[in-house]
Amino acid sequence: MRPLLVVPPLFGTAIYDDEIGFVWGKLGQLYGGPPIATLDRVRGRPLGVLRHIPLLFGIKYDLLASLERALCGAGYREGETLHYFAYDWRLPVVGHGVALAAEVRRVAAACGEEIDVLGLSNGGPIIRAAYAADPALPIARVVTSGGAHTGCIETLACFDAGFQFAPLGRTVTPQQFMACPGGLDSMPGPGAARFFPDDAGYDLYDVDTWRKLRMSVFRHDPDDPVWIAAVAKRLAGVRELWRVLETAPAPRRLICICGIGLPTQVRVAVRDGRAQLPGEGRTAALPPEALTDGDGTIDTAGASAWTGADPEIVRIPVTRHRDTVRTRAAFAAILGALR
Repeated sequence: MRPLLVVPPLFGTAIYDDEIGFVWGKLGQLYGGPPIATLDRVRGRPLGVLRHIPLLFGIKYDLLASLERALCGAGYREGETLHYFAYDWRLPVVGHGVALAAEVRRVAAACGEEIDVLGLSNGGPIIRAAYAADPALPIARVVTSGGAHTGCIETLACFDAGFQFAPLGRTVTPQQFMACPGGLDSMPGPGAARFFPDDAGYDLYDVDTWRKLRMSVFRHDPDDPVWIAAVAKRLAGVRELWRVLETAPAPRRLICICGIGLPTQVRVAVRDGRAQLPGEGRTAALPPEALTDGDGTIDTAGASAWTGADPEIVRIPVTRHRDTVRTRAAFAAILGALR
């Protein structure tokens, strides 16, 4: 069995600060706790991958535990043939790519052979960034499940209205997301950033579009100079990310597991001068031209796009994007791809 290195999805790594404790990773952060970031400071460091978040009465919110059980049930052994890449999901993907490339080489050298790499959701672009940093990585096979290879509109939805992790829980605000230096890295790439109608004349990589459409931190004040400068900087960083990703060579073998069966927003619909970004599972009011089939967050084309690659595509039915990481169908597809 070839060694496997797993790159978790967003929020799949605990973040801990020596002064304030957990920023992410415990029950308290679902309902309160410090902001995940502020413009003047991003506190904390990665503390390891999150297999689950403990809830009340012994209940656990599963993140990677079920996948790990499936992998170990198939013969993988943690620390020997099963390894994880923990990273600070608030920081830029380009930097993660450099670190992942070094970790791939470390694991391969320790094991004495090439390895396989599994990228979950946002882990997909991080693997691509690793290839951009080190084109000759000792990787035999790349598998991604729900990989955000061209970014996704869902990122814009979270930045537009915030995100609530649990019923009655706290909402991570657009300001907190925008304060993360790499927060926008999973927004649609320049070639995938489309609007409806087509002739609207908007440019998703121009801060003035965000201001005009009252998106995200500009919902209430489109003229705030602090946020104008911050968003312009974030957009420039994402543009550079996609330039870097385009330089990444294709893996020798790439298998992309893609969720299907759900309407998935792939274009920013504009109505009455406002961007329509309802988020996963709330697309009923969107025009059909803004939608396609996918996992509710990423469509099949986006989950299998890697310039120069000829990916093997495995489609699985899902009820939401996270099913590409946490369901029996996903585990079966992942194990099948790793055989």
